[in-house]
Amino acid sequence: MRRKRIFGTALAALVLAGAAAVTGWQGLQTCGWLDRVTGGSGCLGRVSFDGVGLSQSSTAHPLGDGRVVISADMRTADGWRPGLIVLDPVTGAEAGRYPLPMRGMNPRLFLSPDGTRLLIACGVIEPSCTEWGGDAVITDSDDLRKFQDFPLEDLYLGSYPGTPTPAGDYGREAVLAAQGTRIVDGGGMRPLVLLDAEGTLIAELSGGGPSAFPAAVSTAGIIARGESRPSGDHIRFWDVRDGTALGRIEGSDGWRLSAGPFWSRDGGMLFVPRQHDGTMLLNRFRAP
Repeated sequence: MRRKRIFGTALAALVLAGAAAVTGWQGLQTCGWLDRVTGGSGCLGRVSFDGVGLSQSSTAHPLGDGRVVISADMRTADGWRPGLIVLDPVTGAEAGRYPLPMRGMNPRLFLSPDGTRLLIACGVIEPSCTEWGGDAVITDSDDLRKFQDFPLEDLYLGSYPGTPTPAGDYGREAVLAAQGTRIVDGGGMRPLVLLDAEGTLIAELSGGGPSAFPAAVSTAGIIARGESRPSGDHIRFWDVRDGTALGRIEGSDGWRLSAGPFWSRDGGMLFVPRQHDGTMLLNRFRAP
C-alpha cells in the first residue's frame, strides 16, 4: 500500500513537472506570460480579438481623438466581411467593430490631416469595390457607422488627397517624415532607404525581401519595420535623422507578423499585429 502511495505521488509529481515544463516553454515565447514577467523581450502585453482576420495590406491609423483604427476582415452574422477595429491607444484593447460597405480585398485607410475624416479605398488598384459600385467611401472619424461615396481620380492613391507627398519617382509606400525633411522609401523586394527632402541617400536601412512589411515612423522619429525570417519574424528600429540602428525585437520560433506594426500617437509604444486560427493577437512593446 505504501509503495502504491509512493508511486502515485511520484507519478503526480512527474505529470506536474511535465505540465510546468510545457507551460514554461510556451510562456518563454515572445509575448508569452512568462516572457512578459521576466522582461525577456520587452513585451508589455497581448490582447486577443476573436473573429478577426489580418493580411499584409491591413493598415492602422491614429484617429484625431487618439484612438487607433485598423482595417481587417471580421466575422459577422452574414459571414466574413471587411471592417474597422477601433483600439484603445494605451492598452490596445478593443473599443468597437464596424463592418464596411465594401467587398473583396482588404481596404486601405487614409486619414485627413485634421484627423476628422477617414477615406477607405479598395485593396490596391481594384475599382468598384463598394456595395454600390464605387471606388471608395469616406466617413467621419467620430461616427464610423455612416459612409458616403468618394470617387477616386487616382486608383494608385498613396495618401489622403491633397496631403503632401515626396516629390519624385518613389514607390507607393514612400512617406515623408521628420516634418518633411526625410523620406523613407522601399518595400517588398526593394531595399528600405532613408533620403533627405531632395532625394539624396542618407542610409540604406535594410535589404529587400519578399515578405517585408511597410515601415512605420513614430512622432518621436523612430522607424520600425517588421521583417520575415525562417526562424521567426523580427522588428528593427532606426533613427529617422541619420539612419542609426536603434535595436531590434527578436521574435521566437513561430512568432509571425500578419500586418505592419504601428505606433501609438505619442510614439511611446509599438503595436504588432499577428494572427492565429482566426484570432488577431496584438502585442505591445515600449519604444527603444
